[in-house]
Amino acid sequence: MKRTNWLYAISSLAVFALLTAGTTLRAANPTPPAAADDKKLHVSAPHIVSESQEGNVRITTVSSATITQGDSTFVAANIVIRSTDGVHEFTCTGNPIFTDPQVKITGDKVIGYSSPRRAEFTDNVKMIATPKKKSGDSGNFISTPSTTTCKSLSYDYAAKRALAKSDVVITQPEQKRTVWADEGIYEQESELITLRGNVKMKNEGEGEIRDLSNAESVSVSLKTDWMEIVGKDNGNIELNLEVKDEPKK
Repeated sequence: MKRTNWLYAISSLAVFALLTAGTTLRAANPTPPAAADDKKLHVSAPHIVSESQEGNVRITTVSSATITQGDSTFVAANIVIRSTDGVHEFTCTGNPIFTDPQVKITGDKVIGYSSPRRAEFTDNVKMIATPKKKSGDSGNFISTPSTTTCKSLSYDYAAKRALAKSDVVITQPEQKRTVWADEGIYEQESELITLRGNVKMKNEGEGEIRDLSNAESVSVSLKTDWMEIVGKDNGNIELNLEVKDEPKK
């Protein structure tokens, strides 16, 4: 698209708005407000870089763009949108960032899907989850965010559920705890992360890393100091606890 051909640009934008069937593309900087139950995909960008049609797939590339769907937002330097019959797949590169009310996720590349709602993050993935304080929370409520790093992460941003895989590391500053595992499942509703596969844990001040590889799963709370360890095949979990020497009489 040549920027000097304004008539073509305006007509092309109008055609795109009709073909995307439910997608609103706004050539303005502010992101339109979206209600939590809004199923439409809102795209905001200063301009369209390119636009093309491949069969029944409409391909649109935007730069410095923001995509919102419900209470979830994607921001990236470059986003390529592939639209077919109201279903949209969008690939985000160039410092992509995803946010919703309790989560912020970054990675080298993000592919989002409008229906069903999910996002696939790859390489250098980091998820920061902030607990949400509710009325009636006890005094041991923890407000410090927990950070999860991994190589790949799939996030269902309708159900608010994440699956982290490969070299999963969770750091919890307020719990003073670090946990390693092959995979982790984050549930925003329960505010828990359940880890499986070669689980190891280290609390601040401990000299050695505790090996929990004989556990079927290890669940840690993001908002309290609670955790649960389940043994494989109903087997026992072995814990060696330090004992303080008795005072001499």
